[in-house]
Amino acid sequence: MTKIRHMFPGGNTCYGFYSFYDYIVPHNARKKIVLKGGPGVGKSTFMKALAEDLNQQNQKLEYHWCSADNESLDAVVFGDQEICILDGTDPHKVDPRYPGAVDEIINLGDYWYEEKIQVNKEHIIRLTNSKSLCFSRAYIRLKECKMALNELKSYYEECTDINAVHRNVLELAEFLLQNSQTSYIQPRHLFGAAITPNGIVTKVNSLIDKDFRICAIKGSPGIGSKRLFKYTQELIELTGVYAEFFHNPFDPEDIDIIVVPHSKTAVIDISTLIVDYEKHLNGINYKRYLDFNNFIKTPIIKKYTNNIAKAESRFRSGLNEAIEFINQAKKYHDDLEAYYIPAMNFDSISILRKELHDKLLNLF
Repeated sequence: MTKIRHMFPGGNTCYGFYSFYDYIVPHNARKKIVLKGGPGVGKSTFMKALAEDLNQQNQKLEYHWCSADNESLDAVVFGDQEICILDGTDPHKVDPRYPGAVDEIINLGDYWYEEKIQVNKEHIIRLTNSKSLCFSRAYIRLKECKMALNELKSYYEECTDINAVHRNVLELAEFLLQNSQTSYIQPRHLFGAAITPNGIVTKVNSLIDKDFRICAIKGSPGIGSKRLFKYTQELIELTGVYAEFFHNPFDPEDIDIIVVPHSKTAVIDISTLIVDYEKHLNGINYKRYLDFNNFIKTPIIKKYTNNIAKAESRFRSGLNEAIEFINQAKKYHDDLEAYYIPAMNFDSISILRKELHDKLLNLF
């Protein structure tokens, strides 16, 4: 069996639900199968079972998890991003781009007994609306967190030696692109962590191998460490180097991790305000390490100590409240599934899965 990588194609962010679904596989992949159907029809179970079967063939495998339920799958990817099966339902609706040539739709709703669902119509409508309202409230809290974070950044921006930041950004970007190879393959944009019903979840150790040259950086918000990621992204796009960009689960405009697979190089932000990636890296040694807090002008920052503490407290409090709303939305979703599961013909779905397994095996 090969190593399985774990990531998130969508996230609950300060801008609402944010999707990188277009980057799960290239548009010209060999095969993309889009699963449709309501909650509880077995989309995630279908993907998990198929992935376990095909993993016996020693194919590369990626699990793309759901930010609304981190134990449920949004997609699985086989091989070198060749074959993909994904959940194409709300909030990440997916329609075929190249029907028949690449994309295929499987509607698991074809395997339910509609009359069993209809008798619970009022409950289903109520739970669906309640779930949607919880997510709306979670996103309001996350938007408020963004305001607190902007205030927090303003104090550090005022107190930063920006020239020192720029010198180190240039040096570290050069380190990251050493021995890289031009390919002009479209870079990938995904999440390496997510804000979920169970809090902040990441499996970053599956994304970075122990033989990688890793540059670890940290720094307070607004101090300039994110400039490194932005500058490096621009260089990668200009030079045609293939890379994977894993965005921040709170603010997807920021990047937390850049992986350059060909040169086995990565840079990762191990600041802990939102995600504590370092805790999950299992003792990986860093080739380079830089704390951008070394570029703070200490006499200036001291006068903002109380303001910084209050802004950070508001941020963390709002984030926790948003997680509570997402957790409640998950409970409503579980209640919804309870109305669909008894109405499904899972024996027929199991036969369908075995037929699809044989079909995909022939593709490999």
